[in-house]
Amino acid sequence: MVLHAAKSPFSNDVAHISFPAETDQVRNEVLAVEDFGGWAPAQIIGGEGAAQALAGHLERDALFSEEGVRKLNQLAGLVDAMDLEAQKVFAGALMVAHAKCLDDVLRVAGSLDSYELFPGIKTDEDLGRFLVDTAPITGKFIFAEEAKPYLDYAKIGAEQRKLLGGVHTEQGYVKRREVVQTQKEEKRPAFALTLASPAGAVRLDLPAPEDELEQAKAALRLDDLSGAVIREVEIGYPWGHLLSTDSVSLEDANTLAQCVRAMTSQDLKVFGAVLEVEGPSSFHEAGTIAMDIDDYELVTDSEREYGMEALRYAGAGDELLDILDGFTDFDALGRCEMETDGVRETSFGRVRRLSTPWPQQAEQGQTMY
Repeated sequence: MVLHAAKSPFSNDVAHISFPAETDQVRNEVLAVEDFGGWAPAQIIGGEGAAQALAGHLERDALFSEEGVRKLNQLAGLVDAMDLEAQKVFAGALMVAHAKCLDDVLRVAGSLDSYELFPGIKTDEDLGRFLVDTAPITGKFIFAEEAKPYLDYAKIGAEQRKLLGGVHTEQGYVKRREVVQTQKEEKRPAFALTLASPAGAVRLDLPAPEDELEQAKAALRLDDLSGAVIREVEIGYPWGHLLSTDSVSLEDANTLAQCVRAMTSQDLKVFGAVLEVEGPSSFHEAGTIAMDIDDYELVTDSEREYGMEALRYAGAGDELLDILDGFTDFDALGRCEMETDGVRETSFGRVRRLSTPWPQQAEQGQTMY
């Protein structure tokens, strides 16, 4: 992997830095560029092959610290193994993932199989036409042939691009494969209820579409399923035992199931952790939590890393952290920051609430770090 560093994209003095490399070697190359004609901060302006996509994603500080160069050397191994097709996916995947730092870039480079490229789709109109043309296969966006000349393909494509979280690049349309996988796994029920009436009993997988609810009403000979008795509740998730099944309504269970179905694997872990902290007394309360799942996040188990991340958030770069290392008790700082942020430890990992930190342990009665 070769990176090009200069004071600006138009600079005549450019350092060509090959990785893997030693920290002193990289530092000297960058300083030579900055010292030429007067000091100015260097920036990565490009690279060769897949490394071209890294400009704007890597910070100058990464070139000056042992940790930063170690990560760049690790990235070099991943980048150098990419063929032309993978390089195209990589460029778009960085945009899809909103990569902002070296750690983000490493995660993307190490998980390219999670992304896919459609070379023939480069605009929203291309995407809209593709979706309509493949409708007979996918079962979506089915229109009569006589209506197609009047369709706004660009609008259809724009709406679906936002929904799928993909991006257009010079090489084509790039999106996560996870979206497709989620659609394929939709047959797996989030929950299952056994409903009973004098006419018999039925098992209903949730979330249930309207036609299945109507079929259940007909089988139970009820005008409204609220009149059915819920005999059994099945929850196939590790946090199922945290949901109270003493008083369950079909409406609340179906709403919660819809929320759970829309969650990513990471969201499901976060949800379990929040259930453990909040201890909701009903499916309705759990549904409220599920609707606000973006207000919570799992955090690192390392108090040292949490303390260092707090300093990074305050503006400290890796170079400053290297200087402070050995003179600063990052673990104590991390514990203090966790208390301030209301971090709780659960069997699903440490979690915090972003909008309003949970109260301290003495007030909340939950485990806190």
